This record gives sequence, structure tokens and C-alpha cells, in this order.
Amino acid sequence: MKSTFSAHRCIQALVSLLLILPSRAAEPPVSAKDLPHVPVVEPAQAAATFQLRKGLKIELAACEPNVVSPVAMSFDERGRLFVIEMRDYPDRREEKLGRVRLLEDTHGDGVYDKSSVYADGLPWPTGILCYDGGVFVTASPDILYLKDTKHDGVADLKKVAFTGFGSAVARLNVQALPNSLTWALDNRIHGATSFNGGSITRPDVPAMPPLDLRGRDFSFDPRTHEIRAESGGGQHGLTFSTTGREFVCSNSHHLQAIMYESRYAARNPLYAMPSPLVDIAVDGPAAEVYRTSPDEAWRVIRTKWRVAGLVGGPIEGGGRASGYFSGATGAMLYTGNAMPEFIDNAFIGDAGSNLVHRKLIRQEGTSFIAERPADEQKTEFLACRDNWFRPVSLANGPDGAFYVIDMYREIIEHPWSLPDSIKDHLDLHAGMDRGRIWRIVPEKFTRPPLPRLDRMDTGELVATLQHSNGWHRETASRLLFERKDAAAIPLLGQMLSKSSSPLGRLYALQALDGFGSVAESHLLLAGNDPDAAVREHAIRLAEKLFHDSAASGQLWEYADKWAVDSSPNVRLQLALTLGQTADPRRLPPLAKLATHDLRDPWVRAAVLSSAAPNEATLFELVSQAKSIGQTEGGRDFLAALAMLSAKGNKADDVEAVMRFLLQPAEDRSVAFAVGSALLNGLQGMTNSPNVAGRLKPLVDSARAVAKDGKADVALRVEAIGLVAAPGFADGAGLLLSLLGASEPQAVQSAAIVAFDHCGDEAPAAELVTKLAKLSPKVRTEAVAILLKRPERAAALLRAMDAGKVRRDSLSPMQALAMKAHRDPQVKELARKVFTATTATASREEVINSYMPALQLTGRAEQGRAIYRQRCISCHRSGGEGFAVGPDFVTIKASGKEKTLVNILDPNREVAPGYLSYIVETKSGDTLTGIIVGETAGGLTVRQPFGTETTLARADLKRVQSQNLSLMPEGVELGMSKQDLADLLEYIATEGK
Repeated sequence: MKSTFSAHRCIQALVSLLLILPSRAAEPPVSAKDLPHVPVVEPAQAAATFQLRKGLKIELAACEPNVVSPVAMSFDERGRLFVIEMRDYPDRREEKLGRVRLLEDTHGDGVYDKSSVYADGLPWPTGILCYDGGVFVTASPDILYLKDTKHDGVADLKKVAFTGFGSAVARLNVQALPNSLTWALDNRIHGATSFNGGSITRPDVPAMPPLDLRGRDFSFDPRTHEIRAESGGGQHGLTFSTTGREFVCSNSHHLQAIMYESRYAARNPLYAMPSPLVDIAVDGPAAEVYRTSPDEAWRVIRTKWRVAGLVGGPIEGGGRASGYFSGATGAMLYTGNAMPEFIDNAFIGDAGSNLVHRKLIRQEGTSFIAERPADEQKTEFLACRDNWFRPVSLANGPDGAFYVIDMYREIIEHPWSLPDSIKDHLDLHAGMDRGRIWRIVPEKFTRPPLPRLDRMDTGELVATLQHSNGWHRETASRLLFERKDAAAIPLLGQMLSKSSSPLGRLYALQALDGFGSVAESHLLLAGNDPDAAVREHAIRLAEKLFHDSAASGQLWEYADKWAVDSSPNVRLQLALTLGQTADPRRLPPLAKLATHDLRDPWVRAAVLSSAAPNEATLFELVSQAKSIGQTEGGRDFLAALAMLSAKGNKADDVEAVMRFLLQPAEDRSVAFAVGSALLNGLQGMTNSPNVAGRLKPLVDSARAVAKDGKADVALRVEAIGLVAAPGFADGAGLLLSLLGASEPQAVQSAAIVAFDHCGDEAPAAELVTKLAKLSPKVRTEAVAILLKRPERAAALLRAMDAGKVRRDSLSPMQALAMKAHRDPQVKELARKVFTATTATASREEVINSYMPALQLTGRAEQGRAIYRQRCISCHRSGGEGFAVGPDFVTIKASGKEKTLVNILDPNREVAPGYLSYIVETKSGDTLTGIIVGETAGGLTVRQPFGTETTLARADLKRVQSQNLSLMPEGVELGMSKQDLADLLEYIATEGK
């Protein structure tokens, strides 16, 4: 079914869709009385509107007129508060009304009573961080550095540090600007790029090549202004745990983990790592939320219009217009000391629902799981009855408290998404002269004295690195980096060796790196630390020694020990780090990691990325492990190494894999998988002397197994992969014979995949004749294979033109891709076939005809059967299905009415995260699917039934959005109204 709205990627595509919404003339009339303004709650009464977790209280730290339209803030070492005022939100950027406000607490009572304008004239400012007596500020297209050199409270120094944010789009999206400047453990300032992207340059270094930040975040050294891309992809909100793990969020993806740094994905052109951005919430990206504020009148009206098809755009949940994440923002992990029970809990604001949500994060292997606390299953950590409460950003404070930045606006909706007839009666700027900053503390909180880290000497700053409050640790770390006092170096060494605080030792190690003074002795000490996070960071900092071949034998011995460390984080970091050197001594620990962590996809991916250019040697080491082939992960890993060995195009590497294949096989499934991978990897390579001929006995054995209906199905599947390997052109006939109805579905699917490797000479026309008899899953796979190559696609289209294959065998996205194909013959055939298609009823007519289903009593069990027939290829439910579209946990939050509309008209919303793409490779393949991950090294395309193909950027020829949902129209064909009612009931009760 269709997803809730998510601005996850491809803003340009979203803009183009918004521009074709129904014209104003088509909108129904609405009067001012239908859209009453929500009254303001004055600051003195506002605290009473909150519902807060028991045992805590909320205090007003600042409010209008001292601060207005706040969206970001940063405390300096004197305890002063610098706040971004985005007064020009949402559509007054050209007026440059944005400001930096300086707030001070002159009485030490927690109330910021003194206010002044530090800087103004800024266009759409969104992020701020204190540094070296001034502040860095994001104000697209720039990152500015502002400083008060005259000490009069007004910034007189203004420099453009970087520029180019948003340069990738024709029209800036106000909700997709760079944000969340954050000082991190690595002594760099990190920030979220958001969806506008950018091509970043430095005005002071005109010769610097532009840095492409599409789909990636950034960090920079505040001293040298060296900037680099970082893994990311969130919208507004970037945060680090106490030990440096990074998390982000987006509107309808409320909590995501970053699994590895971007630089690791760019180093191996032969291997594309999976996307580092992962949704970790067990209740889904757009999970249910429990607001206490009433639904706004304009939102209710707009929902009705959208459901009725009177205006375009995403539809709020059927009849309730809310109840799930649609405006997640400002993700923050708490690192303070006022509420130690919440350390490393994730907090996310939902500005549209007037609440702050909490998640507990736990680790499973190297991955993360985030879930609601047991006592907050149906409530929120903080919810407000006042519709004006807009928690757009969250922060940890010097006092250990948790701060909430409340933009305080009547309307915070994006103006592009509001119909004009509604917008005429709304004041989009109401509240630009208001704003609040709230503090959450325990009920019996005793406020500590205002910190003055600016008065600390070097020794005191070093001691502060082990403070129980994360703000103190981070600020001390930053000040040590700024001051560059060499007297800190021996003190940091002492803390690393003697501190009883694991975080103190961790911060000392990273501070030493900030001085450029990490010695191998420090790494050996940290690498043997009882705390896993310290060991993990030691490995990361050892990369320079490994890369420069300066690591001692003892450090290499440590690498061997780290490979079997008890911590999965340590093992993952080692797997990533070892790829930063070509030293052959990295291979034994990589082999240990591979055999130890076969079931962990992240460690496996890291080892494969790190193997170059010695994949074949690693293959030999790993293949010697007796247990390696006894698991599916082991077979897959060896096969991947074999393919990479072949792609390296070195005869010696190919021969190393051949030695394994030519010896008597203890496990034929491993030999089949490795042989198939090797031969497929050799396609187009030059160093493959008579490989096919030498492997003929193995291929003959595979063919015998493939045909043996009594053989183990898993073994047959592995054998089928080798049946039609390159060099054995006569295998296609055998594969086609395996598509009979009596064959298991796994065998048929394997035959289709193998058919793809037969080459251009494969008899595509014969496969086309078998389509009608295949199961839906296998037929979908077969069509995708046929469409990958021009000659196969032409055979399929000719059959359609002749009436031998139904035209609806292709989804609308696939049909569109063929009509825009680069091959003239395919393009002409497709336009002929699909131009002749008989017009069907409009989607609006279909929706209207099925609306009575909402009045019928649905039967969940019957609905489950329909799900298995029609939806299982792209949606997960109750442990079944494939995660191509959103899972039913997420969908059910939308309500039945919205779900009905999205089923029947999947292209009405076209959430960017589920847009269909055409991806062409240099070898001539064409894939149609959604892009589920992009890295510096490649991208991953997901197709129905969860089929994923990861392609290296070096292999890509064209990537183009179709501006359509991957979900096809016409799902309702053959369904009665009762069938649809049953399906809706099953979705609504999913998980119960």
C-alpha cells in the first residue's frame, strides 16, 4: 500500500509533483469562519498546557520578546546562549529577517533575562555552534563565521566559510536546509545537509573542487576549514551518543542510525557497500504518536479535500488527520547529568503534533533497535494541548537539563502543501514575534552554579573531560582544541592511563588526536582498555599508522586480538579500519573477522570493502576454515570474494579461486556458489584463460543436480546458479525446463536469476511464452529480467503487441521506462503497445466506486489471504512479506479512508522515498525500482519481492526518477468491495 508522507530524498522530484497539483480554480470554497484562529497561550500560563512524564517539571528559560522564532541554539563556555531566530520562516527569505540572538542569565536563576541582537540580516538561518569566541551559522547558501571582536555584544566580523548549500535545486525547500551544527568527539564540527543538498566550495580557496553533498552530510575542521562529506541523509536533527555513535531523523523517519563513515564506502570501486542510513524504530519510521492537542481545522478540511481528490498532496489519516510522525525533527540523545536515568535515550520532537517522543536504544550485534519505554506505550514523554507549541530542536544544557526550542507558531506547515483557498485564510507568519525555550528537569532539581569554563586553565579543562555532564565534556574538548596549549598533552596522557572514568579516557584519547599527538603507545594503552568504546576509538585512530605502514608488530598483534574482541562495535571498526591500508598483514585479522561474524551483514560488508586489492588471498585464507561453507552466510561470503577476485582482472587471483574449485569438494553447494560467482565476475574481463573449460566437470555436476527433482532444494538452487554460467551457452534450455509448475518456487526463481546470466544469446522469446504459467512472484522476477536487456525487452513487447502477453504484465513504471528507453527499437515498440492500451476508468471514479467498502464490516482473516495474494511482494506484515513499500504497522496509522485512497490511487501522494527510478548500467542492464541507499561508492535498487541490486557508481550510466510510485495502479482489479473491506480491516488490526 502507500506510505505516509516522507521527504526522504529527491526534493527536485517532489517539487515537480507539487507544481502539478490541481489549479486554484478546482478548489472548493472555504470561509474564514471555517478556519478559526487558535488563540495564543501567554508565557505565564503556558506551562500548565503540558503533559509531562511523572517526576519531571518544565520551566520557562526564555520567551518573547527576548527571543522570537527560535530554531537552534548553542551555549558558549561562559554559559551565554546564542539562538537562531528564523523570523523569515516560511516564505520571506528575500527579506533576510533571520538573526542571531544573544541571551544571558544575569541572576543565575535559569531565566535568560538579558537579550540583544548579535547579528542580523541572515536569510533562512537554521544552525549555530559556538567556536573560538564567535559562532558558525548555517544560512543557505552559506556557512558563516561571526564574531564580536570589539566586545560590545554585536558581531562585527563576518566571513563566509563555505558556500553552495542548496545549489543542487532550482527552488530551495525551507524545510530542507543545512542544520544541526555539532561539536563531535573527532574534534570536527558536523552538520546535516538535508534534502536540498549542495555543491560546496570555499571562497578563500577558489581552486578547491566542489564537494557534492547529495544524500550526504558534512564535517569540517574549524581551524583549517578542511571540509568532507559524511554519511547522513537526515532532514533536521543530528546527534551523537556519549560514545560518538551518530543518529539522525527526517519528517516521517523519526530515528535513524548511521552505521559507518562515508569515506569507507568510497575506497573500493569494485564493491558498493550498503547504505549506512538505517531506520531503527521497531514501530516503524512514521510510528504512532499520541498528541493531546486538537487537530487544526485547516488540516481536517485539507484531509477531506485530498481524500475526495479535490486537491493533490499527501492525505492525513482517515478522519483523524494525525496520530503518526509527520514532522519529526531535532533528534537528540540526552547526555546530561540532571536525569541520569535518561542517558543515551533518544528524544525527537514532532512539531506538527506538539509533542516530544522518547525512545530507548539497544544494540543487537552491530545494529540498533529503538523502542518505546514500557511505561510510555500510549503516552508521550511530553505533549502539549497548545497547537502553537512547536518543538523544532532539542539540546543538552550546561546545567545537565534537557532544553526544548519552541518556535511557537500557529502554522508550521510547508506553504507548498497548503491549497491556496485555505492559505488565504491563514496567517503563515503568526508567531514570528513569539518564541520560547523550555527546560526539563527533575521535580526536586537543584540548579548548579552557572559554569565558566572560559576561566579554567588547561589542567582544569583536562579534568573536565571526565565530567558527568556531556555538555561540559564537549565544551572542554572544544576549548582545548582552540587553545592549542601543549601543556595539555602530558596531562591527557595521564588521564588516558589513570582515569577511572571510561568517558574521561575516551575524551582524553580524542583530545590527544586534536593536538596531533596520538602516539602508538597511547593506542596500545587504549586498545587494551576495559571499555569497548575506548578500544573502538583507538582502532579508528590507528588508521594513520596502518595506512603509512608505521604500525609496529605489537600493534598488528593487537589487530589480531581485536578481530575476536567481545564487542561487535570493536570488530566492525577493525573491519573498516583495515581497509585503509594495503599492508598484507591485515589479511589474517580480516579472515578472522569474516569467520567470526558471518551472520552480521555490517561486518561482512566492511570486510569485503577492506579486502581490495587482495580479495583472492583473503579468499584462500577464509576458505580454509572448515565451517565456512556450512552456513548460507559463509557460502555467500566466499562467492562475493570470488566475484571480486575476478573483477580485479588479475590472472593470479583467478587462479587462486580455481585452485579451490578444482580440488575435491567437501560441500558441493559451496563449489557451485563460488564457481558461478567466479564465472559471472569474469564477464568482460581479459584474464580468464580456459576457465570455463577447466570447470566443465563442476558445471556438469551442477546440471545433474539441477535436474534432479529428488535432490535437496537448497543444493539445487546453488547448482542452478552455475548451470548457465558464461562460457556454457547451452544452459538456457535446461533453465527453461525448470519453470514447470511442479518445480518448487525457489527452484523457479533461481532459474530466472541464472537465465539473466546466460548473455544476450539466451532465448528470450521462449521465456516470454512461459510467463502466463508462472506464479506472481516468479513472473514478476522474469519480467524484470526480460526488461534488463534491449533484445529481451523487444521480445516481450512484440509478444504484447501480438496479444500473447497481457499489457498489464508491466507496471506503469516499467511501461514508462520502456517508452523512454535508449534503444530505438524498444522505445518504438513500447510506444506502440502502450499507446494502444484501452483507456480505463479514472482513479477518481475507481475511488468513488469503492468508497462503500468503508461502511462494510471487514474480516481480518479473509483480508490476510488477500494480502498474501496481492500485497506480500512489497509489504511486510506480521513477519511475512518483503520491505519494498512501508510495512503495515506504519500504514495502519493512516486510518482506513486514507489507506483505501492510497491503494486505489498510488500515484496521488508519491512519497519521495518510494519513487520509482530507471537505473541503467554501462553493461546495458536496465532496472526499475526504488533507491534504498546511496553512498560515495554506489547505490542500491530494491524491486518487488525484496530483490536488491547494489551497483558501483563506476558501473552506472543513467539514474532517472519516473516521478511515479513503485506500486502499480489496478491493484483492485478482481476485488469486490467486501474484499477491500477485509483487506482494510486486516491492515487496521495488524500486530494485534
